[in-house]
Amino acid sequence: MKFIIYNGSLKADAESNTFTVCKMTQLAFEKMGHECEVITMRDLDYEGSTSDVNDELKPHIMKMFKADGVIFATPIWWGNHSCHIQAMLERLDVIYSWAKDNKHQPFYNKVFGTLVSGGGDGFQHIHGVLYSAASNFGFTVPPQCNIESKAQGMDEITQDDDTVNQVKNCTINMVTWAKILKEGNPTVSARHGSVDINENLDEAISWQKLRQAGAVMPYLYSSPEAKYPDPKQDPEFYRKSGVSPAMAGKNIPPDRKQPNIITSINLKAGIGKKPGEKLTPLPGMSPVAWQKYMDASWQGIKQNAAAGDPKAKEKFDQIKQAAKDAGMPIMEGRHGSVDVNED
Repeated sequence: MKFIIYNGSLKADAESNTFTVCKMTQLAFEKMGHECEVITMRDLDYEGSTSDVNDELKPHIMKMFKADGVIFATPIWWGNHSCHIQAMLERLDVIYSWAKDNKHQPFYNKVFGTLVSGGGDGFQHIHGVLYSAASNFGFTVPPQCNIESKAQGMDEITQDDDTVNQVKNCTINMVTWAKILKEGNPTVSARHGSVDINENLDEAISWQKLRQAGAVMPYLYSSPEAKYPDPKQDPEFYRKSGVSPAMAGKNIPPDRKQPNIITSINLKAGIGKKPGEKLTPLPGMSPVAWQKYMDASWQGIKQNAAAGDPKAKEKFDQIKQAAKDAGMPIMEGRHGSVDVNED
């Protein structure tokens, strides 16, 4: 198997206590028959960025995708990890975005460890920060995969029993768990593999039953306030919709292909009863068409609500409440996962 140690020391290798422990760790992996590479970040010309940048660091970041395990190594600087390790966390932010948005988790079956050297406080704080980041990136953090070396100088470090034992524990545990993950390949059954938990939960929502219960229904709604915008104020609307700018100021007619989603909450609030309003049920919409329409609409409502759109959040809450009032609660959170509180 292949392991990579990213050395975040600010000192040259010959003067670095962190590098000395990195080499001890590399040797431990190699003695177990595995490949291990130490990459000293201070030797590279790279940019601090949260974007994908073509510089000397990028090829070494790409090596993570083929490695079985990764260690971030850092000295303690004013109680924190080094600027090089911070730069690495920032460069991996795109991985976090992939994982968070359910798109891709390239590190899902890879292990992660930490190596911290220094003579003062800060070990647990740094381990915690790096472990949290690694978990969000998708790594698995096995037990006791954190090396802490308080010894100073090459001779003292290599003879320090505590450092030696921690190196042994870390490397053995990383190899053990890397084998488990490689053989079991959890990516196949994980949410980013063949089974999409979020989609399965969405499919469990029977919009037709909610429609029959009078909770969530398709209506055609027209309002005197719904008028085509001023082309000067909203030229993008006319560009995307294909509507002639000559329609500006006229009432927008309801679209049978995109009916309004009306809930029992809306009806209780008196929607459609104001002067000039018109609310017409759409019984002709087939159950299949309604299910497809609501599946797509529900995804959009959730995404917009999560992004902070107040109207989407209001509609999201109305639909959930209407379903709950009808005795058919939607067991789903705003972002598509199971709502633990309701469960």
